[in-house]
Amino acid sequence: MSPFEFVLTIIVLSFAYKLIDGWLRTRAQTRADDPDKAVLLQRLDQVEERVRVLERIVTDERFDLKQQFKDLAS
Repeated sequence: MSPFEFVLTIIVLSFAYKLIDGWLRTRAQTRADDPDKAVLLQRLDQVEERVRVLERIVTDERFDLKQQFKDLAS
């Protein structure tokens, strides 16, 4: 390997490192600072809680009994 190739390789590697480092930093900042993501995560938590409540209601044996009474009444 000639000295010219060696220097050229070092320059290319340093540029590649700076490029990758900048990309990773930008990617981390957009993930942490994204307000839409925080809103969506909060909304997802609310929806999950509502689903849990609905599952609890539907699987409750009293719910089934109330449904049977409604069916008899109609």
